[in-house]
Amino acid sequence: MHYGTVNDALEAVVSLIILGEEGADETFDFIVDTGLTEEMVLPQHVIDQLGLPLDDTVLLATGDGRAQLIETYSARAIWHGQPREIHVASMGGEFLIGMDLLRGSNLSVDAVAGGGVTVSELPAAC
Repeated sequence: MHYGTVNDALEAVVSLIILGEEGADETFDFIVDTGLTEEMVLPQHVIDQLGLPLDDTVLLATGDGRAQLIETYSARAIWHGQPREIHVASMGGEFLIGMDLLRGSNLSVDAVAGGGVTVSELPAAC
């Protein structure tokens, strides 16, 4: 289970550990973006810092409807208590988690500044 809080901009924020190459593990605060279909977005300088290997270049539709070529990287994150292989997109300077990472999870948000955020794993049958 993952816990977080709602910030003053009413964004749900949770902390996750990203497992970098050669033990360069880091904890970051991520905004939960239910409009993001990718698993995760990290700033390029953090991808470089963690030494994440380039995986692919994909065409992604941005929130304003533009198509943009985005580089994706392979990474591992601690998700529901276990290491999980994920794809990280490099887009701007934001730390975001999207719906592909949340697949199979329940997201609960108390939508007030300082409110609680909980991400729990759904039973396998769901």
